[in-house]
Amino acid sequence: MIRKDKLHIVLLACVLALCLAANGSVSAVAPEQQLTSLAGSTATESAPPGADKDTASQNEESSTDVTAADEPDNYVPLYINGVLHSECLVIDGVARMSLGRFADLAGLNFDGHTIEGVAPKVSADGNWAEVNGRYFYLPDGLYELGGEMNWPLKELARMFGCTVTWDEASNSINLDLTNVELLASGDEYYSDEDVYWLSRIIYAESGNQPLEGQIAVGNVVLNRVADERFPDSVYEVIFDTTYGVQFSPVETGGIYAEPDEEAIVAAKLALEGYNTGGTALYFVNPAIGASSWFNQTRTYVTSIGDHVFYA
Repeated sequence: MIRKDKLHIVLLACVLALCLAANGSVSAVAPEQQLTSLAGSTATESAPPGADKDTASQNEESSTDVTAADEPDNYVPLYINGVLHSECLVIDGVARMSLGRFADLAGLNFDGHTIEGVAPKVSADGNWAEVNGRYFYLPDGLYELGGEMNWPLKELARMFGCTVTWDEASNSINLDLTNVELLASGDEYYSDEDVYWLSRIIYAESGNQPLEGQIAVGNVVLNRVADERFPDSVYEVIFDTTYGVQFSPVETGGIYAEPDEEAIVAAKLALEGYNTGGTALYFVNPAIGASSWFNQTRTYVTSIGDHVFYA
């Protein structure tokens, strides 16, 4: 009897254990596996709607986002003077390079801050840079990767009189470093009179517009200077009255207002050849000016901010 009772007890215990396991009350995995599973479950559990995530989770997510954003699109073959050299970083279709690497390739002196003794200055919003008194348009800004700021390669080459070409057939870039020389200073390059009047018409006509729109207004004036149907200088184009006053600030006196820094920068960028207004010879703000004549007789070019540009 005793042996049978013990046997019955053992059998009952086994049945009970099996039932508990089936109900999930006992884990079928080893203790260390169970700990791993529980930790994973806790880590992936989402917070209830409206609940604040802890600081550690927020920091982890921020770190992940930054890392993902810093991943380059790709690298393409880089040729120097037509000879395959290495690779060049490309971000959103823009070839980029750090000042240090460009200086090394071009044989220029770079101490971590200045290149050939000149310290590049970048605007607070990253839209433009000034080097040796010359201005460079950076609509795509700079790109930080690995603690280094990567500039658009085209602009670095421009600063030192080099050229960059894209070979679509081989999907590669050629950097011509045959003649490397820092561009002439701004004092030598810009005409004081042109900057004076161009910055004033830009400020009067588009001082409340984005930099892209201010450059475009400057482009309209310079396009007229280059067009035989209009006068041959910035001043003469602005004050032209052959077919009536061409720019309303001339009539209202707004042309004489002191321009702010951005308008002066926009003027210099336009004089550098940066073009956001295409072939436009006219512009109008449809909200305050009659635009029917432009729509009926002129060719639409682009719209920037409050202005519509026509050729």
